[in-house]
Parts: sequence; structure tokens; C-alpha cells
Amino acid sequence: MRRALGLLFVAYLLCGAVAPLAAASVQEFTVVNFEYEGTKIWLPSTLIVHKGDRVKIKLINNVKSDPNQHGFRIPAFNVEAVVTRGEPQTVEFVADKAGLFPTACQLHPAHIGGQVLVLE
Repeated sequence: MRRALGLLFVAYLLCGAVAPLAAASVQEFTVVNFEYEGTKIWLPSTLIVHKGDRVKIKLINNVKSDPNQHGFRIPAFNVEAVVTRGEPQTVEFVADKAGLFPTACQLHPAHIGGQVLVLE
């Protein structure tokens, strides 16, 4: 009887009836910097992910006016990049804490701001 229960349990596992440990998903975004009526912004300016997700952000600087470089920084996740016009950059991090975290341009803080919302 014990052996039959053991075999039944193994079959149960092999058939996928028990969910494997949840693997973190990868969330990918393309965020574009552009200028609108003199204001430079990254769009989308709000990124929403779940705690534990691996986040990959492709940054494209399309601002035609000077300066030709803008930054993208998320201090809470130690993310920082300088993006030159015409030279996309990619940043990655694991969203290991929940909350609302600001993004900014470390080169021109008054220009560009946004946020990353990490859900539980």
C-alpha cells in the first residue's frame, strides 16, 4: 500500500498536478526619451512589475536638441546609465522589494522623472 501511494505521488508530480516553485518572470520594456514643448521625458514614465521579477529596460534617447546625452537612474535598485542619442542602452535589475521607486536623469534631474511600481 505504501509503495502504491509513493508511485501515485510520483505520477502526480510528473503530470504537473503540483505547481513547481514559481519562477520569477522577466519583464521587458522599451523606454524612449523625447522632448515635448521643451520638456524632456522618458516614456512610458511609469513601469509596473511584481516583486521578484527580473526587469530589462531598453533605453532609447530620441531627443533632437542638445544635450545629446541623458541619464536614467533608479537609486533603489542601483541602476544607472547614460544614454547617448542614437546609441540605445539596456539596464537590468531584480525587483527585490515592493513599493514605488522614483526614476530620474542623474545628469539633468529637473528634466526627466518617472517611477517604478513594484507590486507584492
